[in-house]
Amino acid sequence: MDRDSIDSVIRSLRRVNLQGSFFGQTVAIRFGLSESDVEALEVLIDTGAATAGRLAELMGLTTGAVTRVIDRLEQAGYVRRVPDSTDRRRVIVEPVPMKLAAIKAAMAQFGEKSASEIRRYSDAELAVIDDFLTRMAEITRDEANALRDAPDRESGAPSEYAAPIGGLGRARLLFKSGANELFVRGSADFDDLYRAKFDGPVPQVRLRDGTVTIQYKGRWQWDWRDRRADVSLNTAIPWDVEVVGGSSKMQGKLASVDLRSFELTGGLDQLRLTLGRPTGVVPIRLIGGSNNARFERPAGVHVQLKLSGGAGGVEFDRQKLGGTGGHSLLETTGAAEATDRFVIEVTGGANRIAVVEVGD
Repeated sequence: MDRDSIDSVIRSLRRVNLQGSFFGQTVAIRFGLSESDVEALEVLIDTGAATAGRLAELMGLTTGAVTRVIDRLEQAGYVRRVPDSTDRRRVIVEPVPMKLAAIKAAMAQFGEKSASEIRRYSDAELAVIDDFLTRMAEITRDEANALRDAPDRESGAPSEYAAPIGGLGRARLLFKSGANELFVRGSADFDDLYRAKFDGPVPQVRLRDGTVTIQYKGRWQWDWRDRRADVSLNTAIPWDVEVVGGSSKMQGKLASVDLRSFELTGGLDQLRLTLGRPTGVVPIRLIGGSNNARFERPAGVHVQLKLSGGAGGVEFDRQKLGGTGGHSLLETTGAAEATDRFVIEVTGGANRIAVVEVGD
């Protein structure tokens, strides 16, 4: 068999998977759900009631993740938990037919158009197609599990990642295992949701339900100093940014980003965060202490600085203050009543903190 023909089929499969993801994302947005929620409902529609463990297996999620999905769907009225009639110790998750009617209706047109295409093939041809797709589903599942469990690739040339923005109206960057050097910036120069480049060990990068998750395997390993990441965020939509595990040096050029929240836990050595104009009350949290942190914002933007654990030295706009202990609050005039403002909270102490105005 010609290799070009094989590659053509593989590319077609990728296009189908990508468009299927877009369709699921659109349905999720329409009904105020997440992609995982819609996937869970599709599984339940297809297989009927299932235990949380079985649902996790079919979706490729951890039991903790699928529990959160079930909680959301139950609260929204799409599913209910009922005791297993054969084993009272187990709980079955079953769909609520009346609530699912609207989602089924939204998918009905897609199903009808798919059926009209399927009718073009003979029963024998459909048997071959069904066998092929079943085998590809198994391969996809096995390879996803293998990739998830594989060790990091060796250090070497930088690796780059990107993902389409799809129909997202808001996104979140979650850096789960810290990095020696981390650079996050906003960009309007591309149509992707984000672009990320890594030097040294390559982390796992995943996009799900609007959250871009970046995670190195293990924490505080010998390769910590080699971990360097450069992430660009599409400025067309608002972002939440969270860094777990700390950083030695982090710079955030976010003046062009509609930032809705920022949180860094695990401590850091140096931080420079350049902010734009806030929309509403935007929390900026440093948890775990820091050595030197500098926050820059446009002139005239209101800000509150809350310190817990003391600081060796504080610069607040043009005021240079000495050391502080315990809990302290500094704010611009009128900040407490301002509709749009940054609220910077530093917990765990700091050596030097600077909050300054820069040219807009």
